[in-house]
Order: sequence, then structure tokens, then C-alpha cells
Amino acid sequence: MIYRQILAADFDRLPAMLRVFHSAPGGGHAVGTASVIHQNKWLARLLRFPRAGPDQPLRLDVVAKESEETWTRSFGNSQRRSVQTVRAGLLVEDLGPMQIEFRVISNSNGMRFCSQRARLLGIPVPVHVEAHVKGNNRGWDFEVTVERVGSYKGSINQVTTSQVTK
Repeated sequence: MIYRQILAADFDRLPAMLRVFHSAPGGGHAVGTASVIHQNKWLARLLRFPRAGPDQPLRLDVVAKESEETWTRSFGNSQRRSVQTVRAGLLVEDLGPMQIEFRVISNSNGMRFCSQRARLLGIPVPVHVEAHVKGNNRGWDFEVTVERVGSYKGSINQVTTSQVTK
């Protein structure tokens, strides 16, 4: 489980629902809603950002292996898949042509993700991504901002793993 590897002892500080989801053998599934805003439609398309719109149904499917996790996020009819791994203490999210490295910081409320480097087709690009995840009793709230591209925020309110039922 890569989040335990990245956060080490700080993993145990996470809210219970986030700890369970990020340590479930095999991964998990979650549903909720998200509102998506585009700042630049051309960049949003290039970076495979979800379609813009309020209160879209969101489904998250995670397949977890020991050293990588495949995340499939479905915003309404728009789907994006990424593979997350760990390199040099950073979370590396591979989105196909784009790869972003994040420093992940945890606390008793959740996690904060701050991009450190980004590459498009292997070329460094000035993309800054900031994400916040705040746990609660049923799931978590989140907000992701990609500078000059757009943002999405919402709530996950139904989680299923091998350890948690609906």
C-alpha cells in the first residue's frame, strides 16, 4: 500500500476512513459528487481534465498492488485513469502523457498534495497542482486545483473496500 509507504508513521494520524481506504488489500471503490471548473478549456482538454459542470456523479475505482495503485476517476461520462507509484519519497502520478510528482503531507484531518515536478511527454512543464483531502465519518471531502487549468471539488460519501461495506 503506497500511502502507508509515503506517509510512514504519519499514516496513523489520518482520519479512520482514509486509513481504511488507503490500506485495503486490493483497493476499493467510492462514489460521490464533484463540481468541475475550467480556467482554460484548451489546457483542460490537453491535460485530460474532467468535463466542466456542477454536481457531477463521481465514481472512484482503485486497484492496489504492493508498489502501485491504478486510479480510475469517472466524472459523469468523463473518465480518467492514472497509475500512482512512489519514487524518492514522492507520490508519482502517471496520467499517460503527463507525469506529476507530489509531496504528500498528512494530519489528523486528512492529506495535502503539493506538486514538486511535472513532465509532459518527458519534458518539464510549469504545472502546479494542489489537492486537499479531509476525512469524515462516511468518506471525505476533496479539492484539486491545477493552476491555469481548472479545479474540481466535492465529496465522497459511500466507500466500499474489503474492510468497509456500504
